[in-house]
Amino acid sequence: MEPDDRAALQSHVVLCHLAQGDTLMRAGDDVDVVYFPIAAELGNTVRFSDGKSVQAATVSRNGITGLAAFLAEEPIGRELAVQIGGEAWKLPANVLRERCRKSPPLMNLLWVLTHQNQIEASVNAACHLRHGLGPRLARWLLTTQDRTGKSELPVLQSDVADWLGVRRSSVVASFKHLSMLGALRQGRGRIIISDRAVLKTQACECYGKVSRRLDPHP
Repeated sequence: MEPDDRAALQSHVVLCHLAQGDTLMRAGDDVDVVYFPIAAELGNTVRFSDGKSVQAATVSRNGITGLAAFLAEEPIGRELAVQIGGEAWKLPANVLRERCRKSPPLMNLLWVLTHQNQIEASVNAACHLRHGLGPRLARWLLTTQDRTGKSELPVLQSDVADWLGVRRSSVVASFKHLSMLGALRQGRGRIIISDRAVLKTQACECYGKVSRRLDPHP
């Protein structure tokens, strides 16, 4: 983000803590606020009528929530929930929208981030159809560690099963396999990544396809 844009938005942002498991927006909600995660990871989830869901994309550091809906000035199309709790900057959407009208560089940055988000969603959809659960799980663990900077992830196997759109029994077997290889350890409500090199050998080729190099934080 350009220094002028950062300065213009700085007085409007509020530092907040996002609690794990909280739903921030539901499909059909207007985008009244946007979040810039610092240590939290948020999931964009498609929820079906039978209660099941699949994660379409995630938002973490170097990301911003509800971008496509924000730019189109339309209701959000997917549920937004906190997967891993942590701090984030919160900004009124109308403040960001007004600044975008005055700053072509900021608008361009948001379009680039929207493009990256769409790439991630399309890769996730293809990965879900093409690759088995084991490689997808290894990829999810690596990506989550990359984006949160944490080797110890405070998540349950049942949560991961929901995000990947599979049965808990299936994900338990995949976790057991990775544990036997020495890639991770499991505690009470915790998954601890102990060997990234091993984990990379198990991940599908989709790992690394999505870049998050830009920094939109105010």
